[in-house]
Amino acid sequence: MSSKFDKHWQGLFEEAMTDIVEWRQKHPRATFNHIEEKMDTRLAQVRSQMLQDLAQMSANTDLRGRLPEERPLCPECDQPLAANGQHTRELLTNYEQKVAIRRSYGRCPECGHGFFPPG
Repeated sequence: MSSKFDKHWQGLFEEAMTDIVEWRQKHPRATFNHIEEKMDTRLAQVRSQMLQDLAQMSANTDLRGRLPEERPLCPECDQPLAANGQHTRELLTNYEQKVAIRRSYGRCPECGHGFFPPG
């Protein structure tokens, strides 16, 4: 992993930990469950940014310029997909955090089936 992401993710984690500690100091009577909920919520935000960064690194984010044999295949007719523009796809994580991924939308030149390739 590049040091760019190491530094970025470390900064996100440190910011989250600072927020949690500051929250705890302001809520000295918080129950264990409330502390756990706050921690899970805040760490879910860090997790979603990491997921977004990792997903954006996929080769399938941009099909343009890739040779047909390097492209994902259509699940309907097994033909290599063609790039059909760049679109932002929003996903929801297990912890209800939105992740936006900019990537190629693929369309099969044979049958016309279109979808965001996995990966």
